[in-house]
Amino acid sequence: MLVEPQHPGNVGAVARVMSNFGCEELLLVGGCEINDDSKARAKAGRPLLETARRTASLKEALAEAPVSVATSGIVPEGDHRWQRAPHPIQELAGLLDGRQPALVFGRENHGLDRGELALCDLTIQVPTNPEHPVLNLSHAVGIVLYELFRNDVFLRPYRPDVIERQGIDLLVERIMEAVRESRFAERRLPRAETTLRRVLVRGEIDEWDYETLMGMFKELRPQVADK
Repeated sequence: MLVEPQHPGNVGAVARVMSNFGCEELLLVGGCEINDDSKARAKAGRPLLETARRTASLKEALAEAPVSVATSGIVPEGDHRWQRAPHPIQELAGLLDGRQPALVFGRENHGLDRGELALCDLTIQVPTNPEHPVLNLSHAVGIVLYELFRNDVFLRPYRPDVIERQGIDLLVERIMEAVRESRFAERRLPRAETTLRRVLVRGEIDEWDYETLMGMFKELRPQVADK
């Protein structure tokens, strides 16, 4: 899916590369309209433009996605690194564990913002020259699709025992209700919710995830009266 694409020609180029790798659905979150330039550049991907769906928000677009993967060309420092914390693209096929991903690509000028990255379960990065880390939109889509295609991700059966996304969202909501009623600092709630969702979806915990979750559940413990 493309979040607020700015140039119709780029949308057509993305549709073309999607057709090269057998992708069947293009979803647009706002952004430019599809026009004759889009269709001319799409070539064999023109049917993808004709059937493209459009939503008003990324949250709506991800509602039924088994797992969502954001792309980012920037690795931040400091307190906000958890929002991007990208995995190398080479790890992506293994992290999906048989699930069909919703691949999320941002705007041509500044990509995905922090709130949008926080909605996604995984973030990946394509290794590039650090002096010029941001790829052309259709090039980025092509590289990611190639990595999945060569690992047979599009041919793997969906896991029959995976929890549906609605169930995960409900579980996160229930846990966060309890966290909000606890002593957990309000300013840390966005990070806590994103961390919890990512852990539940991908089934693994890294060091940052562990520290965040331990802090959450420590605050959920009953108050102990001073002796």
